[in-house]
Amino acid sequence: MAITYYWGLARLLAVSGIDFDDVADMLYAWLRGERRICFMPAVDDTTGLKPSVLIGRSDSGEVLVLLARIDRRDIYIINASRPSSELVADFEAWEARHD
Repeated sequence: MAITYYWGLARLLAVSGIDFDDVADMLYAWLRGERRICFMPAVDDTTGLKPSVLIGRSDSGEVLVLLARIDRRDIYIINASRPSSELVADFEAWEARHD
């Protein structure tokens, strides 16, 4: 599985205070089977695009939210953010149910 991102994403994340290495750590740990990621489908009614929302933890334990397009065996990262406290609580409840 390939993970694709564009150079502009690293700059966008830096402005948001998110280190791209944390994003990569989260995804690679998932790909190696070391960590679970919660997937939620998303649909943009305006464009018809159907990205996925991926929620997981970086190596430091920080919860991150990724917006990505999954195409067969490839993941195209669109954006990343830190979740709200409500979403963190929902994710932690999901983690407890899926351990």
